[in-house]
Amino acid sequence: MRRQDLHRSSIGLAAALLVIVLALMINWLGARHWHRADWTASELYTLSDKSLNIVGDLDEEIRIIVFMTPGSGLWPQVRELMNRYDAASEAIEVEFIDPDRQPLRTRQLAEEFGISVANTVVFTAGDRSKYVTSDQMAEFDYSGMQYGGQPTLKAFKGEEQFTAAILSLVAPAVPKVYFVTGHGEPSLQPAGRSQRSLGALGEALKRENMVAAETSLLSGQVPEDADVLAIVGPTRAFTEAEIATLDAFLEGGGRLMAALDPLIEPDGTMRMTRLENLLADWDVEIRADLVIDPSKKLPFYDLSAVYLDSYGTHPITEGMEGFAVLFMVARSVAAVAEPMGTVTTLVETSAQGWGETDLSQLLRGEPVDPGQSDTPGPVAVGLAVEHAAKGLEEADADTTDSLKAETTGTRLVVLGDSDFLSDTEFANAGNSVLAVNAFNWLAAQEHALGIPPRAVDQSSLYLSGAQMQLILFLILIVMPGAAIAAGILVWRRRRH
Repeated sequence: MRRQDLHRSSIGLAAALLVIVLALMINWLGARHWHRADWTASELYTLSDKSLNIVGDLDEEIRIIVFMTPGSGLWPQVRELMNRYDAASEAIEVEFIDPDRQPLRTRQLAEEFGISVANTVVFTAGDRSKYVTSDQMAEFDYSGMQYGGQPTLKAFKGEEQFTAAILSLVAPAVPKVYFVTGHGEPSLQPAGRSQRSLGALGEALKRENMVAAETSLLSGQVPEDADVLAIVGPTRAFTEAEIATLDAFLEGGGRLMAALDPLIEPDGTMRMTRLENLLADWDVEIRADLVIDPSKKLPFYDLSAVYLDSYGTHPITEGMEGFAVLFMVARSVAAVAEPMGTVTTLVETSAQGWGETDLSQLLRGEPVDPGQSDTPGPVAVGLAVEHAAKGLEEADADTTDSLKAETTGTRLVVLGDSDFLSDTEFANAGNSVLAVNAFNWLAAQEHALGIPPRAVDQSSLYLSGAQMQLILFLILIVMPGAAIAAGILVWRRRRH
């Protein structure tokens, strides 16, 4: 008996060791030879060849920190896609932070990277960083909200945004944006030194991997390292020398952001800044009116405060569906009669809006209606202008395509309001989205990767009352009854 027990024990021990060895071998092989499958109809979690080529050629380590709770609507898509990026390159390191369960770690990293928006993915390389928020990752369908429903996820743009963020970090140069001062413009400093401040905008540009600084044009020169000039909310006129400097800058293929408020004098006239004539030479008419749109009036404000959500087709306005931009006091802008470049409307009023020219009547607080001298709606509040670089017009088609990949020519974004860029309004609705998109386009950082949004499958099962009753009958009666009958049958066979 002892010999048989020893024999059986040795066989059992050998079998256990064999199982352990086989398990180790399977795990060893699985760790070195594995394959991820994506069974979604739209290949939601499959990286495109462009993304794989970009992350496969990384020479610098990219650290990705995902600040997102598992209860977030985009958590499954972001987690799976991040795992794909992590597996595609050894240079990518991904860390998931749950703000609810890791408050100390969240606070530490939020202070380090200046994060104030929940559900944000941070990409860092060295001292450079790029942020992608949840509203940039998805397209939502808001049609059900008018019936009391919730927005539904229509398309996931995670791969496009994540690959663009990585590409911006490994770009050889960091664009520099200079804000022109000396004419009553708001400062980039926090709102303590001045009532008007662009501190939030400056921080947003920093998160977009751009450098924001201030400059004066009174010397007659634009800084040599200026990629974009920004003129935001001047209240006094520019000198002729400054206008000549700006014109030369644009002639040389410069990029300009001009956000000009309506400067209304007590007598109802509009104060000029000399920028009006300059911009007219570059295809934009700055109108001496005030934008009114009763159908888009902000509650608790007068008619001059509107929210606009009608956008033109342009890289700046991509992904802004469902957002509105708040303009507190705005003037209208328009393309000149015969523009030399390409002029695109960015944002405009509804058909019920117009440009009111009787400014004295508005100052008196009297009700206004669209008149013959007013600008009929819809009127634009923002325009984008693009002029091809010199030499592209004469080049043949093949040469033009190659040159366009290297240069973008002159670009302008002209807006009839600057308040939406200020600290007090920047975080409202879609204000920050429009601003950041505009500066990215001016700096040629739109990164048109050609990665389309992935449609999210919305599968629904609709059952009739008869089908529901059949399912209940099967679950509550047939299946338990079959188990009971099988048990009785086995019991009777064993008994006999």
